[in-house]
Amino acid sequence: MPENLTDDPVLHGECLAGAMYIEDFRRLLAGLRCPDYRVTAKRRICLGNPEIEAKIGMVDFYSMTVRAFKLNDLEDICEDYGQVAVYQGSVPHHPHYFDLDDHHRFFTGKPMLVCGNTAAIIQKTRFSKYFTVTGDRSIHYGPFDCAPASVKADNPNDGCSGGACC
Repeated sequence: MPENLTDDPVLHGECLAGAMYIEDFRRLLAGLRCPDYRVTAKRRICLGNPEIEAKIGMVDFYSMTVRAFKLNDLEDICEDYGQVAVYQGSVPHHPHYFDLDDHHRFFTGKPMLVCGNTAAIIQKTRFSKYFTVTGDRSIHYGPFDCAPASVKADNPNDGCSGGACC
């Protein structure tokens, strides 16, 4: 939020003045040794008030639910180590697929290429009993092409068809 808007009483009353810039949120988590977080739900907040919209200008607001992980071997970008994860279908109420976040839908029994961070998250957290991960970090193939599946679905020529990338 621009400085001049953070003290605005109307925006404060509408719980908008204290909104955090997503990159500041990422930096805050990184400072807490959580270099990678995952969005599980996100929706744009529609203000529905022309007066407030005029005052805010080009600032967009979102409500987000995230999963943050404090693991020692998470990197600040997704890296490709050729690791593959398979969901066993055993999370209660999720027999056919499991959504780790907004761009990782694991289908039961279907192998999916994952970045090193995703492999670590599903191997070293409460999710470990629901997955089998093959591969390790002994061979590095460079950055993992990261984008939500919805973005990749919009671009069929990007080399990533189906599934998801981190």
